[in-house]
Amino acid sequence: ESQFKVADLSIDLVSRKVSRAGNRIVLTSKEFSLLEFFIRHQGEVLPRSLIASQVWDMNFDSDTNAIDVAVKRLRAKIDNDYETKLIQTVRGVGYMLEVPDA
Repeated sequence: ESQFKVADLSIDLVSRKVSRAGNRIVLTSKEFSLLEFFIRHQGEVLPRSLIASQVWDMNFDSDTNAIDVAVKRLRAKIDNDYETKLIQTVRGVGYMLEVPDA
């Protein structure tokens, strides 16, 4: 499957196009990879160490905030301007992409 939709967020893995509520969103290559990883594991809690190894192909160093910074940048593009926040923080563990219950 190459096209995914989560709430009003659409992602096309082949054309690498992302939109939210009909608005085109331009992502860097790494942001796209991060979003793709979130979408493929929608509803799962993803520890920072797993994100680091799968998206960055690196061993996670708990002293680095690279994952948090990357998630913050992705949130700024896909969540900040919209009422429904899709990227959830799971305190002390990592992150999860899901549509929150109304």
